[in-house]
Amino acid sequence: MKYLLPALLLSLSSAQALANTDAQAFSKLSPQAALKQSHQWHRTGEATVRIMPDAIYAEFADGSKATVPIEEEFLLSIAPFENVTHGCTFHVPTGCQGEMVNKAMTVEITDTQTNEVVQSGMVKTQKDGFIDFWMPKNGNYQFTFTYQGKTATEVLSTKGNSRTCITTMQLI
Repeated sequence: MKYLLPALLLSLSSAQALANTDAQAFSKLSPQAALKQSHQWHRTGEATVRIMPDAIYAEFADGSKATVPIEEEFLLSIAPFENVTHGCTFHVPTGCQGEMVNKAMTVEITDTQTNEVVQSGMVKTQKDGFIDFWMPKNGNYQFTFTYQGKTATEVLSTKGNSRTCITTMQLI
């Protein structure tokens, strides 16, 4: 019995150290790798991750925290929808859920300042119903999604404190 308490404390401190190691490892990831890792934690309770315009913030189940700066690009996570959406401003890849899961659709992205089409083709929503786009900062882009004859179009900004979670594009 006298060895049980030290063993319990050792196991708890090992779990704490492991979680802190996770936070430290996460903070060393690139923004793209941090987003990819965040998707692995979608609705698992292991971490809560929020995408802000300037950084990715993670808080782990043990309370440890990590930050990954976003310096050169801007993340737009977009969940096109037909019937159901949720209000959101800053994307939480560990919790946000879009209606359309694993659906292929076309997208056309146009830089509104130059009228240049910067991307055009097929994309597929992820298991969370979102499609992630890393875009240049300080721009405005018109996104047009087409799915089974329905279309959604919206101009999105990558300036300042703009939204990272786009849940307003209804396919009609």
